[in-house]
Amino acid sequence: MTILKCSATKCLYNENELCSRGDIEITGDNAHRADETNCGSFRDRATAGMTNNEAHHCGCEKINIDCKAQECTYNDQCRCTASAIDVVGCSTDGCNETKCNTFSCKF
Repeated sequence: MTILKCSATKCLYNENELCSRGDIEITGDNAHRADETNCGSFRDRATAGMTNNEAHHCGCEKINIDCKAQECTYNDQCRCTASAIDVVGCSTDGCNETKCNTFSCKF
């Protein structure tokens, strides 16, 4: 499992910069830069239609990450192998405004 720090505070699953979802997906199949990735699991707490009480509510520091960023150094068969990642997007209004700041292109 990977240590996750998440600054996307508008996300339904964000609990004190930890994630209460249990696992996340990082998208960006053809990404070559961090700006081309995003958290596919982001749900805007204002429009999600449920409260965070209905989320897993654990605020987990370690989390499973399904990584679709095929060109990332840390991607091993769609699993993140980084010891820690940083998902950023403090003022996000949607999924496309988050990113995996730890992304590192293989080339």
